[in-house]
Amino acid sequence: MIITILGGGSWGTALAVHLAKKNHQVRVWEFVEQQAKEMQEQRVCKLLPEVKLPENIFISSRMKEVFPSDLVLLVVPSEHAEKTVQQAKSYLNRQPIIICSKGFAQETRLLTEAISEIIPNQLFCLYGPTHAEEVGKSLFSGIVLAGGEGKERIKAELESSDLKMDLSDDLVGVQVAAALKNILAIFIGILDGLKLGDNAKAYFIVKGMEEIRHIGLAWGGKEETFHGLAGIGDIIVTCMSRHSRNRYVGEQLGKGRKLAEILAEMSMVAEGVNTIKSAMILKERFKLELPMITGLHQVLFENRDVRKLVGHNSKSE
Repeated sequence: MIITILGGGSWGTALAVHLAKKNHQVRVWEFVEQQAKEMQEQRVCKLLPEVKLPENIFISSRMKEVFPSDLVLLVVPSEHAEKTVQQAKSYLNRQPIIICSKGFAQETRLLTEAISEIIPNQLFCLYGPTHAEEVGKSLFSGIVLAGGEGKERIKAELESSDLKMDLSDDLVGVQVAAALKNILAIFIGILDGLKLGDNAKAYFIVKGMEEIRHIGLAWGGKEETFHGLAGIGDIIVTCMSRHSRNRYVGEQLGKGRKLAEILAEMSMVAEGVNTIKSAMILKERFKLELPMITGLHQVLFENRDVRKLVGHNSKSE
């Protein structure tokens, strides 16, 4: 099978390596020309320096060179998803498109909703607790493929003993969980920055999960999604791992640093910072009480003291 991956960042590269090891021909589109050239020539991605790119991966910054293909994976940051699909539209046939971007489309819509207005292709989502650093090294992971008819065939092409795949028909629930877990990771990072301990993290993970679930159910997602890999599974790994960019942002905030300063020094995107704004829109849209999400928005954008957010009134350490 020939597989196109739109997005040559850490997750796109990790997926490319995984699929190449299953003997697929993988073609990666990387937006930055110099980075695409380095990846193609040096067989390494600077965001995953320990991972060697197999020879059956081709990388280019020219989109026409990564088509035609039998399957497309969309792995760009969510704010670029619609623009990227629009750019790829003329190269697409009727092959399935798998959305791997985690976040919302413009106007706080689901990515599947926005992208289905651009192209007629069948859409799937691939989300779960899968840090690129580990998938790229073929460490055991589990993920969820959501969509309609044909997902069993896609699973057979993507799954391996190192990457187990659950199936779901809840496109709404998996997208809500995938986007909003990044918010919760920032919150948990703040607790780490304040050195408030594991008990506090357990409390806020549970409370945060409840708020994410409320949004998902109000949107039409299914209860079981939030108890599975795409729900609590992704929350656990994003909130607790040293690889998590969003948790890192929160930790630095908890230590007293300013958001703009933290983001300026990062080479990868922490999507939770933008997603918190979408969450506040959803709060009003569905008329929900979301005290944790509201409090985090105040910390990020209204200069609220993070210690007051978690009821911690002593000076930070």
